[in-house]
Amino acid sequence: MPRKIKSNNFMLPKKAIEEFKKIYKKSYGVELSDDEATDKANRLVNLYKAVYADEIWILPPNFEKKPKTEI
Repeated sequence: MPRKIKSNNFMLPKKAIEEFKKIYKKSYGVELSDDEATDKANRLVNLYKAVYADEIWILPPNFEKKPKTEI
């Protein structure tokens, strides 16, 4: 049985879980139960959110939108 972790109460749609199960089986050759897939998929989403937090996507105020031309 997979370990349970605290989640942010975000539930992935059933379609996303099914797609995750297909990708996991293709990648690792292991068929996951719905509970295992839900747990692993949510862990992946939480990891993604931790790594790619919103602060990363905020551009600095002095960011120039024009590309610099080479001389």
